[in-house]
Amino acid sequence: MVSLAAAPLSTPGLWLTAIERGLMLAGLALALGGLAGRGVSRQYKGTRPGPLPAPWALRGSMLGFAGAVALLLTALAGPGVAAELARPAPAGLRSGGTAEIVAVEVACFAVAAILLRFRRSGWAGVALCGVVAAEGVRSHPEGLIAGAGAFVTYCHLLPAILWAGMLVYAIRAALAWRSDPVAAQGIVRLYATAAAWLFTIVIITGIISALVVLPLGSLGSALTTAYGLFLIAKAVLVVLAASLALAGRARLRRNPRAGAGPPLVTKLEIASLAAVIAITAVLTVLTPPASSAAAASPSLCVHCSAVR
Repeated sequence: MVSLAAAPLSTPGLWLTAIERGLMLAGLALALGGLAGRGVSRQYKGTRPGPLPAPWALRGSMLGFAGAVALLLTALAGPGVAAELARPAPAGLRSGGTAEIVAVEVACFAVAAILLRFRRSGWAGVALCGVVAAEGVRSHPEGLIAGAGAFVTYCHLLPAILWAGMLVYAIRAALAWRSDPVAAQGIVRLYATAAAWLFTIVIITGIISALVVLPLGSLGSALTTAYGLFLIAKAVLVVLAASLALAGRARLRRNPRAGAGPPLVTKLEIASLAAVIAITAVLTVLTPPASSAAAASPSLCVHCSAVR
């Protein structure tokens, strides 16, 4: 059995691939989260000072499409590097399956953009969920525990994407309604309620996912590997985003001021979630410690093969 040594941060194409994946995830958040944010904002029952802004779903789909196309071209130009950055490989895709999976994501973004152009946002949301499904198949947990790993990734990635995208839409809606501070706060309050549930799911599934890629027996590698350090940084930023969200909810209890818009802490929450997406993109191209442990342990490798 060949050991799955972690790809160093100096690996050619690693940072380029991470940037491309970051753009794709950002586009997915703007598109899918924007659609969800508009749906939540429509539940506002008070007086509306104007129409709700249109979500940036089409723009997000085009951004995601561009990022996915760039990923596909990078994978086709350097299949060996693409395979090295996609370890452990999902079951049935020993070379990593990067090109095949990204091709599906390109198609999903393209279909979503076409549907949005013809105002079929419901079906566009379904197409965008196809990107989440493809990401689950390509994820590290799926490469370690076939089937269950993808499911955990779905349950983690979808609420995280919705959390970020809904926040962007909520701030845009609050700014559009800033002439009526009560209505603007009502939009942010609706988002905050949804975000509380999404955050709970993100934390639970994030812990499960972390234990898959970083087992208890190898927790020491969290401080000695690039994957572990980036994972810790992501966890810190998620906690920071949650703290800012709580501060934002506390700010909503104050009497609103006309023209003020959303509080500063809510805007800072966007920055922290953007950083989370960026780090997540880097994590997807780093080899988790559990992969090396599986390669080094014959008994564990037999177990992984049986699971797959």
